[in-house]
Amino acid sequence: MSIGNTRRTLTALSFAPNDVVAADSNETGVDLQDYEGDITLILDAEAGGSGVTYAVKVQDSSDNSTFADVSGAAFTTTTANTALVESLTINTDEIKRYARVVIDVTGSSPSGAVSVVGLGRKKYN
Repeated sequence: MSIGNTRRTLTALSFAPNDVVAADSNETGVDLQDYEGDITLILDAEAGGSGVTYAVKVQDSSDNSTFADVSGAAFTTTTANTALVESLTINTDEIKRYARVVIDVTGSSPSGAVSVVGLGRKKYN
């Protein structure tokens, strides 16, 4: 008896494209309507320079306009002039339709690249 193909592929979602972040940034909202379950977000932050840190958190919104922090969805703040790769998981059933990341930069003359990629499964493949 065959149960058919139950394999579902992961889709990559760009929450913050790889770029040098020199100032605070509210990234573009990502529509999660077609996704279900957990989405793993991966932060890759390059060393930003002497005294420079990056604090990255997730916010959600029902209208892609007014956003609020998602409880427990913040990456560890980078240590000055230190690279960081870290992941966290959000559940699409527990947040609103749109999600975005907010990057808070402290220190002078930041020069590090930051990216956040999400991996999730679509409801229907």
